[in-house]
Amino acid sequence: MPLDATIVRALTELGIPLPEPSSDPHEQRRRAIGFEQAIFPHLGLPGDAVRTSEHLVAVAGYPDVLVRLYYPDATATEHPVCLFFFGGGFSQGGLHHPAVDAQCARRAAESGVVVAAVSYALAPEHPFPAALEQGSAVLDWLIREAGALGLDPARVALWGQSAGGNLAAALALLNRERAQHHLALQILEVPFLDLTDDPAERDLSEAPEAELAALAMILRWYLPDGTDRRNPLVSPLRAKDFAGLPPAYILTAECDPIRRDGADYAAALADAGVPVSAIQLLGLPHGGALFERVSLTARTAGAVVVAALRTLHG
Repeated sequence: MPLDATIVRALTELGIPLPEPSSDPHEQRRRAIGFEQAIFPHLGLPGDAVRTSEHLVAVAGYPDVLVRLYYPDATATEHPVCLFFFGGGFSQGGLHHPAVDAQCARRAAESGVVVAAVSYALAPEHPFPAALEQGSAVLDWLIREAGALGLDPARVALWGQSAGGNLAAALALLNRERAQHHLALQILEVPFLDLTDDPAERDLSEAPEAELAALAMILRWYLPDGTDRRNPLVSPLRAKDFAGLPPAYILTAECDPIRRDGADYAAALADAGVPVSAIQLLGLPHGGALFERVSLTARTAGAVVVAALRTLHG
């Protein structure tokens, strides 16, 4: 199936070209947010007006990390909470991106769940495992400070998009081995779960060579020389044991060269007896969440995430 015609038409009418990748991370980030700011008012949906609060969490051995909490209402005192990791190839993106902020606010309002968005440190300045360790520290902090924050420590979920899906899946594995906090579910959107492959070996018929070259560069930034790419905290799909992980909702996009990561991860979880729901979104590209205003399939993906979060209410 080809790329969603409504997305193609909308991008064509806007006439805003996709940004060229840059080998300089600062320039790459500038181009990425510039493109998003240009298209989001036309192709994305705004966020709901919700209360937010920001907190700085200390992380032993790594930079302190900012966490923004999006509250669905001001009345409940023990909200379920979902720890969120944005996408961007481990090297770009953030809470200042309009799509990230809008989606967190909207998902919180529609699900009745607090979204705790992690402004994790970016590569190459802060390569693996900085972002993962920050996520682990935030999870510990949420559990420890749940009462003061108006959260229910028994109803905690993980949610991540793309590279953020990698971090969410890796954190579920790390938590199983380290803190063993109860995690009610994990939501992985177009997750990048196997970093062992040479990007050039991915399907060239569906991914331009420039895109694969950019992917290889991103992996060099995130993974220092000598990093074991088969480490499950780097490539969660390479874990030897998936038992005991939280139930999972996994969304993949048909027009995405890394879609097999999510599908294979869903199969591995199911084989280990972990409840899992896997959905492939026909016609969507990897970054399809940007196009909720114009794409029915993108809006359906958002509805699936909201429905998954609502299960936290029991």
